[in-house]
Amino acid sequence: MKTFDKKRFCNDLIQLRGQESQQSFAESLKINRSTLSLLERGKQVPSLDIFTKVCERGGFQPNDYFIEYSKDTLIYLMGSLEEKDKEKINEMVERIKIKEKYDMLARRCNNDINR
Repeated sequence: MKTFDKKRFCNDLIQLRGQESQQSFAESLKINRSTLSLLERGKQVPSLDIFTKVCERGGFQPNDYFIEYSKDTLIYLMGSLEEKDKEKINEMVERIKIKEKYDMLARRCNNDINR
C-alpha cells in the first residue's frame, strides 16, 4: 500500500520557501499563511491543487512523495493464523482500502465545493 510521505513534503516545502516569509510564499501559492504553516509542520495534507503547485514550482516529481510500505503488521500476524482466517483478513483489508479511497475522494470533492 502506498502512503503520502508527509515528512518529505514538509522538508521540501520548507527548503523551497527558503528565506522568503511565510506570508509572501503563501500569497504566491494563493493560500493562507496559516495553511502554509500547517503544511510545513505536517499538521495538514496538501490539497491536490497545492501539491501540484509545489511540485511544479520546486521541480519535484509527484510520485516521489508516495512510498510503498513493504512491511505490514498483518504480515506478522498471518504466520500464526489458519487459512480461513487469512482469507477473511485479506477481504477486510481490501474493504478498508476501498473505503479509504472513497473517503479521500469525498474529502477532495468537499474541498472543491468549498472553494
